[in-house]
This record gives sequence, structure tokens and C-alpha cells, in this order.
Amino acid sequence: MKKSESPIRPAQPRARGVRKTVSSSARAKAVNLTASRNADPLKLLEEHFENSDAYAVKFEYFSPTAREVGVAGSFNRWQGQATPMTNHRNGHWSTEILLQPGRYEYRFVVDGQWQDDPLAERFVANTYGGLNGVVEVKPMTAGTNRRP
Repeated sequence: MKKSESPIRPAQPRARGVRKTVSSSARAKAVNLTASRNADPLKLLEEHFENSDAYAVKFEYFSPTAREVGVAGSFNRWQGQATPMTNHRNGHWSTEILLQPGRYEYRFVVDGQWQDDPLAERFVANTYGGLNGVVEVKPMTAGTNRRP
């Protein structure tokens, strides 16, 4: 990989709810966080996770009354508290997760209650009578910055 190429690229599909995780094949390195390095989080991730095929996937959820929101799915073994979301303003919650190419199912956990993602582009029924959101992360095609 050339130095100018980025091993971590934003994923085309965006979950309209919430989610994010780190590739198991990525190797973390120690680093000092200076103000200039904090300004570009994607560049910082690239520094820490070399040779990774992971893509940043953003999950978003809106609930002005929620006190705690997380995203759970096949990417974190359905652990409701493993991937908390951040409340940015007026109930807009979000998080980003690094995911390897593949198909993932997810749901939000809002104040301890499992919730469907009302804005998911795709759904699949689950065994509990709800709907799991589906996000598919596709690898970049060779020689381009576009997904197939």
C-alpha cells in the first residue's frame, strides 16, 4: 500500500440509526494525542490500524427523551452496552464503527429497551417479533475510490 493511500475509508452505506466497531485484524499502536492530531480522527485511525480493510460506518438515532442509547448487532455479538452512542444535541445520537466488508444486522438499545431503526434502508425479521436493520459494507474496487 502506498503511503498516500488510506487503509480505512468511509463506507458508502450509512446506517440511519447507530453503530461502530474495530476490525479484529487491525493492530493498534501507541500514540500521543496532540491538538492537531485530534482535529482529524480518520487520520488518527489510519495511523493506529495499518493494513486494515475496515470501513467507517456511522449509526444515527433520534430520541430527545433518551438517557442512554447504544447499538447492538452481529458486529458486537448483540451486546447492548458494548457500543454506546453519543448524544450530540437535542436527542441526536450517533457513533461510528469500523467494519470489515460484509452484511451486518443491528438494533438500537434505548434506555434498556430494544428498538427497531425506523430509518434503516433494509430490514430482516428477528425471532422476537421485531425488525433488525441491515447494513452491507462492500469493499472498494481495485484502483478506484468507488464501491461496486
